Amino acid sequence: MALIERLMKTELVTAESGESVRDVAARMNHNGVGAVLVVDSEVEREKDGEKDALRLRGLFSERDLLQRVVVPGLDPGETAVGTVMTADPVAVGPETHVRDCAELIRERGFRHLPVVEDGRPVGILSARDFQTHVVAGLESFIDDDRYREALADGRDPYDHIGGSYEP
Repeated sequence: MALIERLMKTELVTAESGESVRDVAARMNHNGVGAVLVVDSEVEREKDGEKDALRLRGLFSERDLLQRVVVPGLDPGETAVGTVMTADPVAVGPETHVRDCAELIRERGFRHLPVVEDGRPVGILSARDFQTHVVAGLESFIDDDRYREALADGRDPYDHIGGSYEP
């Protein structure tokens, strides 16, 4: 069974909770994404020293922009994204099965599903990414089925490419 780590986008677009909605919306537009992961930096202590790590705090989506900023009439330049984000969103791990993610997306009406490991964001799956995966799999299944059908009927499945082997 396929795992979500094969489908998720790993080039994350993030925001910090204190940034303005206007700045975050501009970043979403620039990157062509419908949601950003809202993160805060934490200092982690390791044996060899300290390092910054991002922690997922929320998700800010086009839906949040519409429902929590535009409709109530808030000023996007003065509103911190942390006050209108979806706090503590449902997230999955990279080892989650694709089927489980599909059920979450369908049952909860999600358009974006963060992928975290030890509280750190490592990816995001959009409903569009999932749909693209499903369609590609379906097309592959249909192509394979047509290939097997042609072989079973004694036809050359590649005859359409440039001719037949027969004189």
